[in-house]
Formats: sequence, C-alpha cells, structure tokens
Amino acid sequence: MTPQLHDSQMYFTSGLALGAMVLTFMALSLVGRFIKQTIPLAVNLFICMIMGALVAGFGLPIRHLFEGPVWYIYINLVIFTGMIFLTCLKAAGNLDCIAYDILTKFRKRPAIMFCLITLLLFFPGMVTGVGTAGVLSTGLVAVVILRAVGVPNVQTGAIVAMLTTIGAAAPPVNLPAIIIASGINMPYEGFELILLVITVPLGLFTIFWLGYKHFKSPTLEEIEKVLPRPERKSAFMPYLPLLVVVAIFVLIRALPGKFPDIITPMVFMVGSLATLFTGKKYRFNEACKEAIRGGIFSTVALIFVVGAVVQVTTLTGSKGLLVLASLTVGAAAPVLLYVALGVSLPLLGGVLTHLGASVILGIPFTLAMLTQNVIAVVAGISMLCVLSQVIPPSALGGYFAQELVREKKYSSILTASMVPLLVCVAFSLVTLIFANKFAALFVPF
Repeated sequence: MTPQLHDSQMYFTSGLALGAMVLTFMALSLVGRFIKQTIPLAVNLFICMIMGALVAGFGLPIRHLFEGPVWYIYINLVIFTGMIFLTCLKAAGNLDCIAYDILTKFRKRPAIMFCLITLLLFFPGMVTGVGTAGVLSTGLVAVVILRAVGVPNVQTGAIVAMLTTIGAAAPPVNLPAIIIASGINMPYEGFELILLVITVPLGLFTIFWLGYKHFKSPTLEEIEKVLPRPERKSAFMPYLPLLVVVAIFVLIRALPGKFPDIITPMVFMVGSLATLFTGKKYRFNEACKEAIRGGIFSTVALIFVVGAVVQVTTLTGSKGLLVLASLTVGAAAPVLLYVALGVSLPLLGGVLTHLGASVILGIPFTLAMLTQNVIAVVAGISMLCVLSQVIPPSALGGYFAQELVREKKYSSILTASMVPLLVCVAFSLVTLIFANKFAALFVPF
C-alpha cells in the first residue's frame, strides 16, 4: 500500500503544481487585460514558477530560479553579438549594397534572385535564432527588392514573415533545439545538416509559391527609383564582413586544434569591427545600443526565464507529468501523438512564443520519442516550435512583418501564409515519423 500511496501523492503534487502554474498564467493575463497593460511573458512565467513551487511545498526556490538561467548566458551572448553584427552591416550600408547588386545583376533571373532573398532573410535567424531579428534587419531590404519585382504587398509581408521564421530554425543557432537539448541533458551537436535539409526546401517552396507568379523584371531606371545606387569603397568591400565571419567558422571546424576556437560571440564581434572599414562611417557604440534594445532584449529576458522554467518544472514533477501524458498518448495511439505535435506546438507557441513552447511541450514530447533518433526528433520538433512566430496572439515575426509592409490587417498576411505554413507542419511531421531514416542520411552519428 505504501508505494501506491506514495505514487498517488506524487501525481497529486505534480498535478497541483502544474495546475497552479496554468491558473497563475491565466490570472496574470486577465490582470494585464484589465489594467490595459501587457505583462511581459518573462515576468508572467517567472511568477508562475514561484507559485508552482510554493503550492508543491518547496517554498521559494531561489537556487532553482537563478541557477537555471545561468546555463543560457552563452546563448544570449550569441544573440546579442549576432544582432550587433547585423545592425553594423545595416549602419555601414553593406546591406543596401547587397540588395542593389541582387536587383541589378539578377533582375532577369527570378530563380536565382529568390534563392538569394531566401538566404538574405534566413541569415539573421541563423546567427541569432530569433525570426524578428531578420524582420528588423534584412527584412526591409527584402521588401524593397520584392516590391521592385512586382510582388504584391500582402505576399511580400507573408514572405518576410515566413522566411524569417523558418530561418530561425536553420543552423548554427536554433534556440528551440538548444533549449530542448539542454532540457534532456544532450549536447547540441550534429544538427547542422538535418536542419538545413528541413529548412532550405521549406524556405524555397515558400518564396516561390508566394512570389514567383507575380515576378516582373524591372528596368534599371525603375530600380534606381526604389533603391538609389549606394556608395561603396569597392565592389568587394560590402561582402567582406560576411566573408570574414564565414571564413572563421570554416577554419575553426576544418582545422580543430590548429586554428583557435574564439567562440561564436567573438566571431560576430570580429565581423562587426570589420564593417568599420568596409562601408560608410557610422558610430559603432550607437549601433551596438540600437542592436540590443527593444524586442531582442525581451527575447533574451525570456530565454533566461526559460532556464528557471526547466529547473522548477523538474523540481515539482510537472515536466515528468507532461512526459507521462505524452507517453500515454503515444502508446495508446501513435497517430494521436503526431497530431498533438503538429497542432499543440505551433498553437501553444502562439501564446508562449516558440521558446515557451519548446520548454513546456518540446522537452516532454522529445522524451516520449526516445526510441527514435533524438537529433532528428529534436530537429523536427524545433521546426514546429518556430512556426509559432507567425501564429496569433503573439505572432512576433508576423506582426513585425505586417508593420514593415504597412498592411492594415494581419489576417490577410496569415491567410496568404497558410499553404506554406501547412506544408511546413506536414514536412516536420514526416521528419518525425521517419526520424531514423532521416538520421541515417543526414545525421553524422
């Protein structure tokens, strides 16, 4: 009898803690609406963790609340320095030069142009793990190019929203994958190729589906009207900072032990300093300040709180309860598990952002699928998580894209994005269903 009583008490305590967290989140959201002041998600989740621990009988878990975030300091350094690099590229005029080159050299080659626009919108998410970084940096450049070639406003907004979102799942920095890997004590290694296999085809499908049929080749005069010829020191200079960053990354991996591994944040700072000599003059300190204010700072705060969420949900048993529920569903009907993955991760992320979805459901779902190749599973789940950046009510990437193209209603952009969004969900689920086969082809170990 004792073990059964112990088990019943364990489930009761875990369920009570989880219920307290959910109710606290809902209550704080209602308070925010009542006072007409949005409570930051990071603050909301932090208070939820305190309430969950108190209800479970652990008191105020100060150690867990502050020990968890420590593991995410490096990730936040990568995000900050990546955003500084992008802002410096923009301030030096390098991005304008790249956009001008794409428009003038490939104005009669839509396939090549769309591939380059995909890379342009992918890059910020690849180096920061945050889709909004792409909207705020290269997004404006992409909008100018797409409008110049005749893509309508709604489709332009949908392309920017979707590609910056998908780019957040591309390597080397995929925050949901990093968070899930950390939550299951797994190194973030071996993800590069499989993440490229997932994200690149989806990105190309999205831009060709939304933009190709509207493409019209502009004349040089029409290009000059929307994007005047930018000043540059030479044809090569605007690309030098990007080449420096790529070269350092390649040398670190190609010559381990011979070329010093100066870590990713330092690589981005070297690239940022290179912009001082390759474009127009700008104030470096002002660019750095601009880079770390606003939405990126909120994202960094949320990532720190994610560390506390992982710690406290583990302490109270709430994470284990979610894992058990996922295992039960998967054992009863595997089809339901995949349906739950495809529906719950994007929708929950629409409320808690893609980072919240990765820690609340991403970790339990991953633990429920340990019979499959874990790297492939985490890659597929991370893709489902990042899609929440275009799902209301949060829709961070989507709303920023709407503001960028000055569209009145976000619903029109979301409607235009629906087919690519469903294709992304379907392809991610295929990756999860056939995780072992994908891993055999695209995972190095």
